[in-house]
Amino acid sequence: MSTTATPATQGARAADSPAGAFTSILNTAVGSAAASLEQKVAGWADKLDGVSDGGAKEKAGAAGAKAVVRGKNPVWAVIRGAWQAGTPAVRAAIIASVVSVFLLLLLSPVLLVVFLLGLLIVAVVQRARAART
Repeated sequence: MSTTATPATQGARAADSPAGAFTSILNTAVGSAAASLEQKVAGWADKLDGVSDGGAKEKAGAAGAKAVVRGKNPVWAVIRGAWQAGTPAVRAAIIASVVSVFLLLLLSPVLLVVFLLGLLIVAVVQRARAART
């Protein structure tokens, strides 16, 4: 005759103990809190859908907020939302912004060198003036 217990009898014994009862209550509380949070997030997403029926700014803001709630990148969501709801003027502004960012990235090293050369010239002139007096 074996004295080993089956998983079913072990589970019944664990539920009878104070630790088992506490675990059961804790699991129920966590499950209830998770379900409540899930309902709230779904409600927030529905409200954001209602807000996103507006113009480009509202659509972009709602898309960004939804992305944050869902754990996604809000920057791309805002850009995508503004593009989808935007007029041709808004789309042209987005394209101009992207082009200007690329130009700034390309030209910024050149501008930095020009700035540093300007500082060097100012320092040379200051030394020359100080040497005269």
